[in-house]
Amino acid sequence: MRRFLFIIILFNSLIACSQQVEQNKIPSDSKTFDIPIFAYHRFGDNRYPSTNISLEVFEEQLRYLKDKQYTVLTFGEAVKRWKNGDAFPQKSVVITIDDGYLSFFENGVPLLKKYGFKASVFVQTAVVADKDFMSWQQLTELKKEGFEIGNHSDSHDFFVNFKDGEREMHFAKDLEKSTDLILKNLGEKPVLFVYPYGEWTNDMEQILKEHGYTAAAVQKSGVFCELSNPFEIPRFPMGGMFGTIDGFKNKIILKALHVVKTIPESPFLNDNPPELRVEVLPGEVNLSRAQFFVAGTKSDNIKIIEDPNHPAVILRAPAKLTARRTLYTITAPSADGKTWHWFSYLWIRPEVGE
Repeated sequence: MRRFLFIIILFNSLIACSQQVEQNKIPSDSKTFDIPIFAYHRFGDNRYPSTNISLEVFEEQLRYLKDKQYTVLTFGEAVKRWKNGDAFPQKSVVITIDDGYLSFFENGVPLLKKYGFKASVFVQTAVVADKDFMSWQQLTELKKEGFEIGNHSDSHDFFVNFKDGEREMHFAKDLEKSTDLILKNLGEKPVLFVYPYGEWTNDMEQILKEHGYTAAAVQKSGVFCELSNPFEIPRFPMGGMFGTIDGFKNKIILKALHVVKTIPESPFLNDNPPELRVEVLPGEVNLSRAQFFVAGTKSDNIKIIEDPNHPAVILRAPAKLTARRTLYTITAPSADGKTWHWFSYLWIRPEVGE
């Protein structure tokens, strides 16, 4: 319980995040921006509290966006603006929904319509029209009304469990099937993807590119910025303990930490606990006040390298990682002390079950 309370405090503080810089992927004239992307699953479905958001809280969040005059973009609109080097509205957010649960159509959509907002829905094609999931007819209706439909795989498998070589083959086959089903039933080939369970590898990113996809989102918390990897765009979860109005308000004003390099780059552990080196852009944050969290628990096992040209931190958990997925998170105040910045790195232990 104490750990959960600490996580809530962490996520409700003024912190921000970013993704690793990738050469030759960012338009040279791209504008600076920080856009929070929120990830939802179920709406008003108390059977699954960890992925559900109450309708009262969801409406409170939408009302806040309306009252504060935020622009709600679809995921595709945000990616297109970024790649074209277009400026964003000063206050922009993105709302995404994973899996395609029926509760979104029945409970979430009416509230979004009430406030005049659209969202991006990422569907798992194998369960379309099954119990508790939307049908192709309902998805077609949403598409006609301006909602965006993206791909969340066919099988929603644990793709990282496959060995190198096998993983690429299995993921490619699944991607081709889900892509064809969406094209057949909705009349448009999807180019946006969300990884099942938020787990991905570099070879999965490459397969997405080869199949014409332009961007993909993950589930680790963070802020979408001009230096994000287009195939590892972060999102803030909005379910369970994180689905609150206070957490929502705080996340909207967070900034991205601009990371130029991470060592290693793979999510798999060579040692346990693993060591991570994170190099950041100089002059952006007060690195001397950086904080390190392992799965939401603060750790003092951080080494700060205050090189004026190549500032960095070296992180290692104080004990072996036991969960399937564990986040290393760095937070640091801006150089002027007015905002907080956040970066998260995901470790995966495929041998551990969900």
